[in-house]
Amino acid sequence: MNKRSIFLSFSLLLIWSIAEADQTPYLKREEVKDFIIKMEKEHKFSSSELENILGTAVHQERVIRIMNKQPEGTMTWSRYRNIMVSEDRINQAKEFIESYKDQLLKAQDIYGVPAEVIASIIGIETRYGRVTGGTRVVDALMTLSFDYPRRSKFFKIQLEEFLLLSREEGLNPNKIKGSIAGAMGYGQFMPDSYRNYAVDFDNDGIRDIVNNPIDAIGSVANFLSQKGKWSPNEPIVFKAKLRGDDPQIKSAFKPYMSKKELESLKIYSEESLPMGQLVVPVKLPLEDGWEYRVGFDNYYSLSRYNRSKLYVMAVSDFSDEISKFFKE
Repeated sequence: MNKRSIFLSFSLLLIWSIAEADQTPYLKREEVKDFIIKMEKEHKFSSSELENILGTAVHQERVIRIMNKQPEGTMTWSRYRNIMVSEDRINQAKEFIESYKDQLLKAQDIYGVPAEVIASIIGIETRYGRVTGGTRVVDALMTLSFDYPRRSKFFKIQLEEFLLLSREEGLNPNKIKGSIAGAMGYGQFMPDSYRNYAVDFDNDGIRDIVNNPIDAIGSVANFLSQKGKWSPNEPIVFKAKLRGDDPQIKSAFKPYMSKKELESLKIYSEESLPMGQLVVPVKLPLEDGWEYRVGFDNYYSLSRYNRSKLYVMAVSDFSDEISKFFKE
């Protein structure tokens, strides 16, 4: 056998071994056994209870494939905006606002987050509950916890949170469906966000952001207020213009730059910046160049929901588009 044949045989064996590993039942894997022991010791779950839940999990190759190709990392801003701020989605927003205008304005009053921003997030995340995900959360989280090394630490935390959430809220963990990342409901909350920030906004005794849009409205507002530290009556971004060569800009969400430093990059806000206000320059890729914005503290607040500048800008632009529906 020549070297090339040996190499090919070894490569095929490696591929076969990986495939075999993927097919090993989760309950037979040592790291899954360790996770069960951890949940027993730290949270008083029984091993039989956990085995009944985790033993049903099925590896989802599609989950890994999509996780490696998130649109926020591959699209231009212009294409992304056309998808997220479409006429169809604006019409859906109008319908949602007509149905839940009072609840959106109530959330605005309580949490200080503009009603149009709350509605914008729910529209971008799930088209107002129309697309909440068809993957079982336990399948997604087991796949990402034990077959996705790049972010396994994060997803093991989410799996732990999901099991705690299911016990606390009386949910059936084998039936709940969500996104390929394990996010749930109208606002696509990850399990830790569900546990920490979901609220019973209609006072029926249940925190249900999966089926109840009113709870989802309050929960999105609470998340931005608590975790995002939303600044009431402050802007998200201003449009800006470049009057020079394209500058190198540090990738950041939190404001760190003064007006003078911003203008040293030849970036000028189209609106007057408040004295002493720190900002973050935002450079958005187009098909044939760049678009510039200037972000404030609420730009950072929205990034706590999704750490993508395209996402944050889509929420900002969409909220501008639908704000008119609150004046009708």
